Amino acid sequence: MTCETPQNKAGKVLLTALAGAGVGALAGILPYSEKSMAKRRQFRAWKLDHRLRLRNDGNTLKTNLQQKHTHLTEDGLAYVEGKGHELMSRLQARLGKRKRQIVKLLNRL
Repeated sequence: MTCETPQNKAGKVLLTALAGAGVGALAGILPYSEKSMAKRRQFRAWKLDHRLRLRNDGNTLKTNLQQKHTHLTEDGLAYVEGKGHELMSRLQARLGKRKRQIVKLLNRL
């Protein structure tokens, strides 16, 4: 049976406190490394690509889409306020592209 002296307990507590401070400092530094900052910027850009930002009015958008994709009709491009998801699903079906690709296409017009 070993008997711990108060000096040994203080040493263990000090060692534990120093180890905790080291881990905390490392955890504080790691999120700000160049690699992690680049990942954050990449993720933010990826999130922004999914947002639909229409710069033109509906008629200009229709004509630009019909010039690029001649098989699209007026009915297929009909947009009703608040029913953007229906337009997206029709474009997905007619163009055979994923939602993200269609959002990028519409944002570029």
